[in-house]
Amino acid sequence: MTEEGRAFAVGSQVFVDLWSLLGFVPLPCESPADCPAVFSLLAEERAAFIAVEKDWFDGLQESVKKRLEKSSDPVWIMFPSCESGETR
Repeated sequence: MTEEGRAFAVGSQVFVDLWSLLGFVPLPCESPADCPAVFSLLAEERAAFIAVEKDWFDGLQESVKKRLEKSSDPVWIMFPSCESGETR
């Protein structure tokens, strides 16, 4: 039996809630400063790809962004951020 990878969504609560409606595993993380917790959880899981909120991704350190952009296991895919009109 082959175990398939899962799809994850990383970003603001609104962003991950919307993606969870499509079956993605939500990983809410309001700030890129909290990314070590996200990365440790993803290391334990079998992720096929990760939908990530652009504003969240842009807040990562440049060296981390470059590594994730080149990653193929799992693939990180940026999507537009959910804008609520509120100031964070």
